[in-house]
Amino acid sequence: MSKAPQAGRDRRALHRHPSPVRWLALSVGALLLAGCAGGGQHQSSATAPSSGLAALKSPLMPSAFFADGGDAFTAWRCTPSQDLVTTTPDDSRLRLWTALGETELPRAVVGAGSRYELGGLSFWRQGRDARVESDNGRLVCTLASERKTATRQEHPDTIFYAGGNEPGWNVSLDRNSHSLTLISDYGQAKDTFDYRVASVTNGGDAGMVLVSDSGRYPMELDLRAGACFDDMSGRPWPVKVTLRYGGREFHGCGQGVEARD
Repeated sequence: MSKAPQAGRDRRALHRHPSPVRWLALSVGALLLAGCAGGGQHQSSATAPSSGLAALKSPLMPSAFFADGGDAFTAWRCTPSQDLVTTTPDDSRLRLWTALGETELPRAVVGAGSRYELGGLSFWRQGRDARVESDNGRLVCTLASERKTATRQEHPDTIFYAGGNEPGWNVSLDRNSHSLTLISDYGQAKDTFDYRVASVTNGGDAGMVLVSDSGRYPMELDLRAGACFDDMSGRPWPVKVTLRYGGREFHGCGQGVEARD
């Protein structure tokens, strides 16, 4: 993997654990992307540090939550039914999110267009069309929408940003502390929490759970790497987010926030 941008390195996981292969599988008549349970996963439970300089820093976050230097996320609508998210941090690689997680494919110099391959999986883009293939099947995809990645310029104090609709809400994790801010009910309510990390899973199927009892109600924020789409605009994100707070459950999308060199 090529060198990550500075902000991607400062608060994300110390190493990336790429799955050795991701493949396509036929299931109940529909072509679905499935993840490989590779040996790169790591699970741990952690709490916020209680003293010292470490207490001023946010926790390390999985690499699969970040664009890793990509300028935009692209949404693909595929047949058979499957929605994908991609970004290209540079000319040498493509990052791909399915419903099950994330993987990175190096570029292959083959034919016209841009082709990326890893093991038995290939992603071949030609303009607004793409083809995803493995030994088990094929997806035919069309570009649906694109969204510029959220950066430190827009969110200067944030390491992770997420939001959702009905009612409108957003969450910002502070990049210099174990605190987050929740704005809910279309901007009518604001709460700030000191949280702890209940669990972290690195790798392609990365996940993270944050919990807090410091607000008006107990809060749990569940982050899972995977193709996510705003349920009003359809815009693509790399992390699926579930927020439980005050007896309510909110669903939305998010991403890690990077600086740019």
